[in-house]
Amino acid sequence: MDDCPAAWRDLFRTHGGALVLYARQWLPDRASAEDAVQEGLVRCWKRQPGQVPDVALVYVAVRTAALDLLKSRRRRLAREERVARPEAEHWWHDDDLVRKERAAAIQTALEHLPIEQREALVLRIWGGLSIAETARVLAANPNTVAGRCRQALVSLAALLPEECHERV
Repeated sequence: MDDCPAAWRDLFRTHGGALVLYARQWLPDRASAEDAVQEGLVRCWKRQPGQVPDVALVYVAVRTAALDLLKSRRRRLAREERVARPEAEHWWHDDDLVRKERAAAIQTALEHLPIEQREALVLRIWGGLSIAETARVLAANPNTVAGRCRQALVSLAALLPEECHERV
């Protein structure tokens, strides 16, 4: 990325982690999510060379790339008649075991939410998008998005152990 304009580097530094988390809503492993983020950014670059797009449009491109990658993977797996399992992430790879356990609890709780609520919440909290931007990404009414976020937070509070509530 050394030859990329500074604005693209800033976009990636600011939103890269959240974009990967967003792509993980559909893809089973971090490497695939990173591929989807890269593909989404390339698509944005090709559409508007030299211009940095609106952040909400980047999320749309990453969502499309993630879903395309997921469809491609499913077709390949059906042809090969085997199931690929992502490698397990081991607890000893992180120095902070408590943080890792909280992250795992939050991830598990997120997986129990309906996709509409989970997607809206990830965009709002980890993506840092406004209600209006989230509504544009999801092609939904802003009031609907706000309601999904509120319901998701209520559901997460019920699903998470007490020590995780400060994170929600």
